[in-house]
Amino acid sequence: MVTRKLLSAVMATAAMCGAARGEGIYLAQKPEFCADISGGRMVEGNPIMLWPCHGKGPQQFDYDAGRKSIVARADRSLCVDDIVGQGLALVRCNATRIKWSVDNSAPAIRSQDGRCWDARGGSMVARTRLILWPCHGKANQQFSYY
Repeated sequence: MVTRKLLSAVMATAAMCGAARGEGIYLAQKPEFCADISGGRMVEGNPIMLWPCHGKGPQQFDYDAGRKSIVARADRSLCVDDIVGQGLALVRCNATRIKWSVDNSAPAIRSQDGRCWDARGGSMVARTRLILWPCHGKANQQFSYY
């Protein structure tokens, strides 16, 4: 019940900020923070981090269920992938290694090998780098797609 109320509040806030359904990824336990393309630069290798939600281009992603990829809406040739030793970043969609599944009921975003999106070090503040980490279900791995 609390999760539904929280999601409704996030959706209402997103609508007021100009973000539409199916456009972004937020941290369920701190819905004021969204997955964000660092500095808004749509370039290969640019990291994905937490940033206060504003609903603009660097926070707009689409989940392509057919390809199991998360695509940057501002440049559909760029997708989110894991760069080994660095974390989540933009890569060319035709070069991704990771297949994603989105489970808003958990909530979690999982890779095909069972790892989850994770706010590095359990930190849930602005500029925290997003990484892949073995799934444990704690708050820093609870990401929802809206």
